[in-house]
Amino acid sequence: MRFILFSVFIFLNTRVVTAQTVQQRLDSLFQSLNTDGELSGAFLILDSGQVVFEKYLGFQDASKTKRITSNSRFELASVSKQFTAMAIMQLEEQGKISYDDDIVKYFPRLKFKNVRVKNLLRHTSGIPDFFSFPEKWVDTKKINKNSDILKILEEHVDSVLFKPGEQCSYSNTNYLLLALIVEKVSGQPFAVYMQKFIFKPAEMRNTSVFSAHSPHADLKNYAKGITYNIQNKNFINVDDFETYKYATYFDGVSGPYGISSTAEDLLKWDRALQNFTLLKRDNFIKAISSDTLNNGKLISRHHMYEGLGWVFMDSTNNENKMHFHTGGYPGYQTILVRNPENQWYFVALINKSNTIGVFPLTMAVAAILEKNEALPLVEREKLTGAITLVEFQIKQLLGTYEYTKQPELKFKITVDDKGSLFAQLSGQSAIEVYPKNELELFYTEVKAELKFLKENDQILSVTLYQNGRELTFNKVK
Repeated sequence: MRFILFSVFIFLNTRVVTAQTVQQRLDSLFQSLNTDGELSGAFLILDSGQVVFEKYLGFQDASKTKRITSNSRFELASVSKQFTAMAIMQLEEQGKISYDDDIVKYFPRLKFKNVRVKNLLRHTSGIPDFFSFPEKWVDTKKINKNSDILKILEEHVDSVLFKPGEQCSYSNTNYLLLALIVEKVSGQPFAVYMQKFIFKPAEMRNTSVFSAHSPHADLKNYAKGITYNIQNKNFINVDDFETYKYATYFDGVSGPYGISSTAEDLLKWDRALQNFTLLKRDNFIKAISSDTLNNGKLISRHHMYEGLGWVFMDSTNNENKMHFHTGGYPGYQTILVRNPENQWYFVALINKSNTIGVFPLTMAVAAILEKNEALPLVEREKLTGAITLVEFQIKQLLGTYEYTKQPELKFKITVDDKGSLFAQLSGQSAIEVYPKNELELFYTEVKAELKFLKENDQILSVTLYQNGRELTFNKVK
């Protein structure tokens, strides 16, 4: 799962640095970004195949009792998808599955037609993301596993959102189903297969399919997700934040996320990929090669091409091109970037909400590794306390509301294709609003707040608070 936790902008203005080694420039970069102790995580960088930078900052939880170290394990979020894809590619290499298999072969109770394994891998299936499911479909009192989500799909979802292969639309459900396919084909639990055929051969001793909320979970070296609490103006553990309760009841899911690892283990992962320890060279190249939609256009999202657990900006089938994946889950931001051509590699595992973001950080690191004299300035926004809502939380707020004393006065809540929320009063322009929690939004252009009333899983009204006044609007559609 991916989240943009805070807006970040890199402007075109640059700064020229004096002659320094790569190590010195990287150290200067991280020092400049962490003057207020905002960064918390593990960072590892290779240049020309050698480790040139390794830094551990911050704490494993909001209590600040234990520092991040080389042994600290992080939830990889969507970076987990490349491992799930590797398992599928191994089984395909062995002739046990085909990318063209219809998924009804593995899930006969699903009602989807003509969805192939390859559609799951490249997000062209049209299957909705389980994070968009209404909360009433989910048992929120337990830790849901892949089998629970499969049951919801079988009982509640009758069709795909579009014909398979017609579009590319990111869905975590795709990789959940891939993990279940691994289990069905191998005859082993997903966690056991991954340990036996991926983590152990790659010598990744501190990596596993992991649920932090499962009974007897070993949290000794686990870095918990930390988020900003705007009410108290402090950082708290994600587990203590009601809006992110889905991070608990979906914690048993694996495949789209659910793998924990260390920065040093991810270095071993890179070496296993480089040496083709886990998969033959020609088969791995397919993971970073482009493919086409039904109309012949290349499969892409946001100007990036979709591979098998990887994304890339070069549409050619060059095996040495840069490829990467990001991840986001409440409190966590992750990125893993490989550049085989120049033999550089970057891992960032972050467990605390911040105003920097993994993309701007990666661009600054890349500029240093590519020996650019001028570096882009990373400009950070003020920490507003805005959080990220998932799709089902956003959808419940959308619609038209009427003022109780003057029905012709309307109030609309809409969302754009980037997931940004907007509020619009009749006769006025739409203004972007930001989530404080799942039932409260706030403005930054004016001093005002919106609070929604929810009963029996339904939004009934929204109240606008501004300048000491309260206006309540009832939801009509």
